[in-house]
Parts: sequence; structure tokens; C-alpha cells
Amino acid sequence: MKVYGEAVLTRFAKKYADARKPLRRFLEIARGADWPHFPAIKQTFRATGLGRKTGRVIFDIGGNKYRLIAVVNFEKRVLLIEEVWTHEKYDRENL
Repeated sequence: MKVYGEAVLTRFAKKYADARKPLRRFLEIARGADWPHFPAIKQTFRATGLGRKTGRVIFDIGGNKYRLIAVVNFEKRVLLIEEVWTHEKYDRENL
């Protein structure tokens, strides 16, 4: 996958230092992935969900401590990182 929005991760990791390693690992996996559809993401990241209202992909990162919100274009093999939230800030109802 081509990954865009890495600056979002950089900013988040500056604020939450313990997120650096799991976010870096997520990037490694995502860059090497070739996900043709959502079930393929679920095979890689079992705790991943879809936002009901927006269709955004919600990745659980760092042992359920963080949520990475992204838009995935499966046809173009592009993942756009929009936000990263702590578990406490995360509100699935808005997605």
C-alpha cells in the first residue's frame, strides 16, 4: 500500500512517546501490504473495524491503547491516515 499522512503519526508520537514503536510497526506492515478488500486487512489486523457512518477504517494500535483512523482506497492501493486517538478519546459513534 502507498501510505499518506505519516505526519499525523509523527505529531501524535511526539505527544505520546510510548506510541512510537507500535505506530512504526503499523507503517512497516501497511507499506508492505497489498490489501484488495477489507477482509484482507482483518487478516492482518484482527481488531480492525469500519466506521458505520463514514466507512473509515479503524485500526487498534498498541494493544488497544490507540486508534488509527484511515481512508483506504483498495482499487488504487492507497491508505490515507487521518487521525490517531488515544483509547479514551476514541468515539466510534462519530465514525
